[in-house]
Amino acid sequence: MSNKNLNCSATNCGHNNCGLCYAGSINVGGHNALTTSNTFCSSFVDQDNTSFTNCDNCSCTKPDQIRCDAINCTYNENKNCVADNVQINAHNTCCETFVSR
Repeated sequence: MSNKNLNCSATNCGHNNCGLCYAGSINVGGHNALTTSNTFCSSFVDQDNTSFTNCDNCSCTKPDQIRCDAINCTYNENKNCVADNVQINAHNTCCETFVSR
């Protein structure tokens, strides 16, 4: 079992349950991003516009299940996230873990 964590502060996302993501996998956008604020979770779904329900037996999403289009990020290896811990923020769902190369 992986000790990696994906934490999400976007509590208004339909995939978020108590700060954990249950999307199964996510995509971080921001192809030419040079700063955190230029990235975003493109898997975000506003909970007010969805009928998703969180299930008790579903497993939470881990960083190795992140497809990352932010090619300038240190943690991006062939569009896969290799960070041990990833934080998605509440404001604009940007990736707080982004570090420019």
